[in-house]
Order: sequence, then structure tokens, then C-alpha cells
Amino acid sequence: MNRYVITAAAVSILVLTACGSNKDASKANFKTAVQAYLDTKPGACVPLPDKEMPFQIEKNGGFFRDRLTRADALVEAGLLVRHDAEVPNLPGSTRMVPGFEYNLTDDGKKQLVKAAGGNIANWDGFCAGKYKVVEVVNFTDPADAFGTKLSQVNYKYKVEDPAAWAKSPKVLAAFTQLAKDMKDDASDKAILVSTNEGWMHERLFKAKGG
Repeated sequence: MNRYVITAAAVSILVLTACGSNKDASKANFKTAVQAYLDTKPGACVPLPDKEMPFQIEKNGGFFRDRLTRADALVEAGLLVRHDAEVPNLPGSTRMVPGFEYNLTDDGKKQLVKAAGGNIANWDGFCAGKYKVVEVVNFTDPADAFGTKLSQVNYKYKVEDPAAWAKSPKVLAAFTQLAKDMKDDASDKAILVSTNEGWMHERLFKAKGG
């Protein structure tokens, strides 16, 4: 083998070594894996105050005072519209009391995403912006568990280009998760799984049959 071929091969090995592998436990690879998961989410979302539209709440809130607060915050944000109405004092009751009926505004219809509310019942929700990983702060040394290699990652993120309603003080006060998402130093953690395709967020791994 001539000297040129040997030199070229050596350079190629050095380049590959410097670039590393997507299977390495590194902040860069973990940032990519977390971002791949966040890219599947519709943004920072808040759930509708009810599973169906339109919905009704009695004027003083009754047993649903928190729901009234959230609904009125979304009215102020321009996503819902409110009208006076006579409503049952309890679900299924025939006794009517003063209340409000809520429906979507035109802007609300545009920003509503099916099953994006983030609650157990998968109600629809309003979503704003997109999640972006700012940095991976640290991670645990990969360890074997149940036949897979896992690492827990702590990272910081932000919501890019959020709609104006997501910055409303009333909306932020009514929806604690959104308030967390909109902080300048928002942070979260994730469990990543080592696969033959590189590192993957555990939820993406499970969604693909892992």
C-alpha cells in the first residue's frame, strides 16, 4: 500500500473519531434526542375547561370555581366568548341557576388542537409556539435496566414564538404548567434509551414499540 493511501486512511479514522457516534453518551447527542421528542408536541398547551364545546358554568363557580377562573382567563385572551345563560346547578340537575355559556371565538378555533390538553382525559387544548432545547445541563452515567441502557437527562428549554395569549398574566395565573413553560429558566428532565439508531426519548421509544 502506498504512503498516500495510508495517510488518507489515517485522516479518515481521525475525522470519524473526532465526530463521534450518535450512540455516545454526550450532551450533543442527548440534546438532539430530547429535541426530537419535543418536535412531536404541538407546543405549550392549555386544556379547554370542559371536554365539549359549548360548555356552561354557574356564575359563582359552584363546585367548579377553578374551571370558571380558567374559562374567564381564556375569554380575556380572546380564545373563548362568554354569554349569560341559565345553567343546571349540578350536572344532570333540573334546577337552573344564573350562569355563563362559553364558546370558541374565530381565533380560538384556529389555535385549538385536538387532544392536546395534556390531561388524563385528553381534552382538546390551545397551543402556542414550539419547544426548543436550550442546553443539556447534566446527565447520569448510562446504566443497564431491564435489558436496555438508560440515562436521565436534565435540560433547559424555552417556548419559541409563542402567541400573545400565552403571555397573558391571567392565563399564566390560571394554568400553572404554561407558567412554568414560559419562564426564562424553564427546565425539565427526561429518560433516554440507547438504541441501534442512537439515543431516543423513552416516550418515543415506547411509541415505536420499545
